[in-house]
Amino acid sequence: MVMDFNKFKGIKWLVRVLCFMALGVGVLANPMDLLNPYGIGVGILCGLLAGWLFRLLLKAFLLLMNKQLKREAGPQAVQYAVNEGLLYLAPFAVMLLLAVFYLNWSMTVPFISAGLMSAGTASAIEIGKLQGRQALKNTIAATVASFGFSFLWILAVPVLKRAPSLIEGGVRLVRSLIGGGGL
Repeated sequence: MVMDFNKFKGIKWLVRVLCFMALGVGVLANPMDLLNPYGIGVGILCGLLAGWLFRLLLKAFLLLMNKQLKREAGPQAVQYAVNEGLLYLAPFAVMLLLAVFYLNWSMTVPFISAGLMSAGTASAIEIGKLQGRQALKNTIAATVASFGFSFLWILAVPVLKRAPSLIEGGVRLVRSLIGGGGL
Protein backbone atom coordinates (compact mmCIF):
# COMPACT_ATOMS: atom_id res chain seq x y z
CA MET A 1 0.00 0.00 0.00
CA VAL A 2 1.44 3.33 -1.08
CA MET A 3 0.44 6.35 0.95
CA ASP A 4 0.34 9.88 -0.35
CA PHE A 5 2.12 11.82 2.40
CA ASN A 6 1.53 15.13 0.64
CA LYS A 7 -2.28 15.04 0.55
CA PHE A 8 -3.71 18.33 1.90
CA LYS A 9 -0.24 19.24 3.16
CA GLY A 10 -0.70 23.02 2.89
CA ILE A 11 -4.01 23.19 4.73
CA LYS A 12 -2.78 20.89 7.49
CA TRP A 13 0.40 22.96 7.87
CA LEU A 14 -1.70 26.11 8.24
CA VAL A 15 -3.92 24.49 10.89
CA ARG A 16 -0.87 23.35 12.89
CA VAL A 17 0.77 26.77 12.70
CA LEU A 18 -2.44 28.54 13.73
CA CYS A 19 -2.88 26.10 16.63
CA PHE A 20 0.58 26.78 18.03
CA MET A 21 0.16 30.51 17.51
CA ALA A 22 -3.12 30.30 19.44
CA LEU A 23 -1.45 28.35 22.25
CA GLY A 24 1.27 30.98 22.55
CA VAL A 25 -1.12 33.92 22.44
CA GLY A 26 -3.53 32.29 24.87
CA VAL A 27 -0.95 31.43 27.48
CA LEU A 28 0.78 34.81 27.38
CA ALA A 29 -2.38 36.92 27.29
CA ASN A 30 -2.58 39.54 30.02
CA PRO A 31 -6.08 39.47 31.56
CA MET A 32 -5.93 43.25 32.11
CA ASP A 33 -4.94 44.03 28.52
CA LEU A 34 -5.93 41.15 26.24
CA LEU A 35 -5.25 42.96 22.97
CA ASN A 36 -1.78 44.23 23.87
CA PRO A 37 0.23 43.98 20.62
CA TYR A 38 3.43 43.13 22.50
CA GLY A 39 1.72 40.25 24.31
CA ILE A 40 0.20 38.96 21.09
CA GLY A 41 3.49 39.27 19.19
CA VAL A 42 5.56 37.53 21.85
CA GLY A 43 2.82 34.91 22.19
CA ILE A 44 2.91 34.19 18.47
CA LEU A 45 6.70 33.87 18.49
CA CYS A 46 6.72 31.67 21.60
CA GLY A 47 3.95 29.51 20.19
CA LEU A 48 5.74 29.01 16.88
CA LEU A 49 9.03 28.22 18.63
CA ALA A 50 7.31 25.79 21.01
CA GLY A 51 5.51 24.15 18.10
CA TRP A 52 8.72 23.70 16.18
CA LEU A 53 10.50 22.24 19.22
CA PHE A 54 7.60 19.94 20.13
CA ARG A 55 7.31 18.62 16.60
CA LEU A 56 11.07 18.03 16.48
CA LEU A 57 11.08 16.25 19.85
CA LEU A 58 8.10 14.05 19.04
CA LYS A 59 9.51 13.14 15.64
CA ALA A 60 12.90 12.26 17.16
CA PHE A 61 11.35 10.03 19.82
CA LEU A 62 9.14 8.22 17.32
CA LEU A 63 11.95 7.83 14.76
CA LEU A 64 14.09 6.32 17.49
CA MET A 65 11.42 3.72 18.28
CA ASN A 66 10.46 2.89 14.67
CA LYS A 67 13.63 2.10 12.77
CA GLN A 68 11.90 -0.58 10.70
CA LEU A 69 9.20 1.86 9.53
CA LYS A 70 11.94 4.35 8.72
CA ARG A 71 13.72 1.74 6.58
CA GLU A 72 10.54 0.63 4.80
CA ALA A 73 8.71 3.91 4.22
CA GLY A 74 11.40 6.50 4.94
CA PRO A 75 11.54 9.21 7.58
CA GLN A 76 8.66 11.04 5.88
CA ALA A 77 6.30 8.34 7.23
CA VAL A 78 7.08 9.29 10.83
CA GLN A 79 6.96 12.97 9.93
CA TYR A 80 3.54 12.39 8.37
CA ALA A 81 2.31 10.63 11.52
CA VAL A 82 3.55 13.44 13.76
CA ASN A 83 2.00 16.08 11.52
CA GLU A 84 -1.34 14.22 11.52
CA GLY A 85 -1.23 13.84 15.29
CA LEU A 86 -0.57 17.54 15.81
CA LEU A 87 -3.88 18.31 14.13
CA TYR A 88 -5.53 17.11 17.34
CA LEU A 89 -4.38 20.38 18.92
CA ALA A 90 -7.12 22.26 17.05
CA PRO A 91 -9.98 21.73 19.54
CA PHE A 92 -7.71 22.60 22.46
CA ALA A 93 -6.52 25.77 20.73
CA VAL A 94 -10.12 26.83 20.07
CA MET A 95 -11.09 26.11 23.70
CA LEU A 96 -8.06 28.06 24.89
CA LEU A 97 -8.90 31.10 22.78
CA LEU A 98 -12.54 30.99 23.93
CA ALA A 99 -11.47 30.69 27.56
CA VAL A 100 -9.03 33.61 27.31
CA PHE A 101 -10.84 36.07 25.07
CA TYR A 102 -14.51 35.28 25.73
CA LEU A 103 -14.66 33.88 29.26
CA ASN A 104 -11.73 35.99 30.55
CA TRP A 105 -10.01 33.05 32.21
CA SER A 106 -6.38 33.57 33.14
CA MET A 107 -5.37 30.05 34.20
CA THR A 108 -5.35 28.25 30.85
CA VAL A 109 -2.19 26.14 31.04
CA PRO A 110 -4.18 22.87 31.44
CA PHE A 111 -5.59 23.33 27.93
CA ILE A 112 -2.06 23.37 26.55
CA SER A 113 -0.95 20.40 28.61
CA ALA A 114 -3.96 18.32 27.59
CA GLY A 115 -3.58 19.35 23.96
CA LEU A 116 0.09 18.39 23.81
CA MET A 117 -0.59 15.03 25.47
CA SER A 118 -3.44 14.23 23.08
CA ALA A 119 -1.36 15.29 20.07
CA GLY A 120 1.46 12.99 21.15
CA THR A 121 -0.89 10.06 21.64
CA ALA A 122 -2.56 10.74 18.30
CA SER A 123 0.87 10.68 16.64
CA ALA A 124 1.52 7.25 18.14
CA ILE A 125 -1.86 6.05 16.86
CA GLU A 126 -1.00 7.36 13.37
CA ILE A 127 2.27 5.40 13.47
CA GLY A 128 0.23 2.31 14.33
CA LYS A 129 -2.05 2.93 11.35
CA LEU A 130 0.97 3.12 9.06
CA GLN A 131 2.40 -0.11 10.46
CA GLY A 132 -0.91 -1.94 10.45
CA ARG A 133 -0.70 -2.67 14.18
CA GLN A 134 -0.50 -0.64 17.36
CA ALA A 135 2.64 -0.88 19.47
CA LEU A 136 2.84 0.06 23.13
CA LYS A 137 6.38 1.40 22.65
CA ASN A 138 5.07 4.16 20.36
CA THR A 139 2.46 5.22 22.87
CA ILE A 140 4.99 5.26 25.69
CA ALA A 141 7.57 7.19 23.64
CA ALA A 142 5.00 9.75 22.52
CA THR A 143 3.62 10.09 26.04
CA VAL A 144 7.07 10.59 27.57
CA ALA A 145 7.99 13.19 24.93
CA SER A 146 4.65 14.99 25.29
CA PHE A 147 4.74 14.94 29.09
CA GLY A 148 8.31 16.20 29.20
CA PHE A 149 7.61 19.02 26.79
CA SER A 150 4.35 19.90 28.54
CA PHE A 151 6.16 19.98 31.89
CA LEU A 152 8.85 22.30 30.51
CA TRP A 153 6.19 24.52 28.93
CA ILE A 154 4.39 24.84 32.28
CA LEU A 155 7.66 25.75 34.01
CA ALA A 156 8.48 28.32 31.32
CA VAL A 157 5.12 30.12 31.43
CA PRO A 158 5.85 32.33 34.50
CA VAL A 159 9.13 33.46 32.92
CA LEU A 160 7.59 34.00 29.49
CA LYS A 161 4.68 36.01 30.91
CA ARG A 162 7.15 38.74 31.89
CA ALA A 163 8.57 39.12 28.38
CA PRO A 164 5.82 41.27 26.78
CA SER A 165 5.88 43.90 29.52
CA LEU A 166 9.69 44.02 29.51
CA ILE A 167 9.76 44.44 25.73
CA GLU A 168 7.06 47.12 25.88
CA GLY A 169 8.99 48.99 28.59
CA GLY A 170 12.20 48.79 26.58
CA VAL A 171 10.49 50.08 23.44
CA ARG A 172 8.96 52.99 25.36
CA LEU A 173 12.32 53.84 26.93
CA VAL A 174 14.04 53.89 23.53
CA ARG A 175 11.23 56.00 22.07
CA SER A 176 11.52 58.54 24.86
CA LEU A 177 15.31 58.73 24.47
CA ILE A 178 15.05 59.16 20.70
CA GLY A 179 12.25 61.70 21.05
CA GLY A 180 14.36 63.88 23.35
CA GLY A 181 12.43 63.09 26.51
CA GLY A 182 15.53 61.88 28.32
CA LEU A 183 15.51 59.74 31.41
